[in-house]
Amino acid sequence: MLMALLQADANMTMLSAGVVDSSITPRRVLSAFATQVRVINALILRETKTRYGNYKIGFLWALIEPLVGVSVFVAIFANLRNDSPSGMPLVPFMLVGFVCYALFRDPWGAMQGAISNSRNLLTFPQVTTFDVIMARGLLEILVTFFVLGFLLYMAHLTGFEVRVERPLGVLMACGLLCVLGLGLGFLFASLEPLVPSVKQLATQVMSRPLYFASGLFFTVDTLPAAIREYLLYNPVLHMIELVRGEFFYEFETSYGSWTYASAWAFTTLAVGFLMHQAVHKRAIVKK
Repeated sequence: MLMALLQADANMTMLSAGVVDSSITPRRVLSAFATQVRVINALILRETKTRYGNYKIGFLWALIEPLVGVSVFVAIFANLRNDSPSGMPLVPFMLVGFVCYALFRDPWGAMQGAISNSRNLLTFPQVTTFDVIMARGLLEILVTFFVLGFLLYMAHLTGFEVRVERPLGVLMACGLLCVLGLGLGFLFASLEPLVPSVKQLATQVMSRPLYFASGLFFTVDTLPAAIREYLLYNPVLHMIELVRGEFFYEFETSYGSWTYASAWAFTTLAVGFLMHQAVHKRAIVKK
């Protein structure tokens, strides 16, 4: 499907080259945008088939991974303490933390290696490095939103109370996590073909400490003041706090800052785009 689409677009481009001038008009801009949307959509479908269609459990793995992590921590906390964390139901509390964290982590991780693994597609003039990177990030975001909704629905069916206080606020906070993940994804995906060691930097030096410092299984108000002061430099912790504050009736965050979280998210996205624009040509030819 992807190859057919690219070939058709290429034929249309060649046919129109002799009769349409090179001036920029709104119609040409809209046409280019429509082509890019079709290309990204086709890349997402291709990536979905590659990632989930070649394995027996396929898409189930996207559900199993967060479910196992949540189950382990729920079992640990249920045995260590009888009360709910800051008044929130334990299972939804864990689900929201773990799955919303994946909105930041999974796009960032999947986008790395997008250029190196798609060199054959980049021979088509319609496909750019931006397209292959963005397609991976969007796929991870879509899958994670589905997983969040499905697991919360299953929690509701099994008897846990699941009520969303401010749905729009939840979407906005989740959006900041997505933007931050996309920004880091573009940054590291652009650098990875030139400096392969950045992948180890992302997974070993940054990702693992963030997993334990981003509020997946705690809230900021339960931390000692000395530790809280340093952990609040972490923008992901602010975003997880904001998600829970908007999601649960029982919880209002005193520490999550929309201003701090937004500044980090959109600044990181801008830096990621600028880095991609600066090095993407070198990244394509780098072997």
